Amino acid sequence: MAVLFSTALTAQSYDLKNEKAAIARIEASVAAGGHADFMKECDELLDPHRINALAWYLCGKHLLSVPVKDLAQGRKNARIAYARLKRAADDFARTSKQVFYATDAQQYLGLAAMLLGDLDRAQVHFRSVLLRDNRIPAAWYNLGVIYELKGLTEESMRAYDRYLRLKNAGDASEF
Repeated sequence: MAVLFSTALTAQSYDLKNEKAAIARIEASVAAGGHADFMKECDELLDPHRINALAWYLCGKHLLSVPVKDLAQGRKNARIAYARLKRAADDFARTSKQVFYATDAQQYLGLAAMLLGDLDRAQVHFRSVLLRDNRIPAAWYNLGVIYELKGLTEESMRAYDRYLRLKNAGDASEF
């Protein structure tokens, strides 16, 4: 029995080493601007069923910054990114761990929804970020953009005001 446990633990450690190496390659290709390499690495990493929420989060987050030549491809990337980020956010929420990643995933979900033109869904995601921590300037800014696009001038001004107060207070983590 102990041998089986040890073997399973070794296999799990080996899988995590491979996954960490793949995540490092993804981050290196993003840093180098190798968007084609990034896409290939994500597809390979996300294909097996043994991946974790962090991999879904990274591949969704970085997909939003891949430059595209046409609007259709941009929307396709945003849909794929949204699905990946949703899976990551759900996993983070289920475990109640990695609160930063859960909040950040919600922020990126809002951005993906905004790119898809779903302002109501984007608003829900940005409000969710602010329910967790109302001191995140980027969430207030993005919520202001949503309100402005919806024609809610007074609400957008309040959101922008809150953004500026937090940004000037030094709590800014730019998005």
